[in-house]
Amino acid sequence: MTADEVTPDQLRALLTADETAALVLTGGQVTQVTGWTDDSLDGLLVVDRADLHARLGADSDPTALRDAAAALTEEVRLRGA
Repeated sequence: MTADEVTPDQLRALLTADETAALVLTGGQVTQVTGWTDDSLDGLLVVDRADLHARLGADSDPTALRDAAAALTEEVRLRGA
């Protein structure tokens, strides 16, 4: 695993986090932050809780989480981050 990789555990945690939580790439590392807004300048938004919930639902199975994590990791890498 590399620092810019999104993991199923991160997605599982995001689904149960505060409504304002998001996964953000900062300094080459994906981290969960609370209070993310479109005006935040401290990193590149990977996915916010609302978007992830819309994609997967509240209780996603391990396969769906793994597939979503792989897709988001690829998106991050394609952005050149």
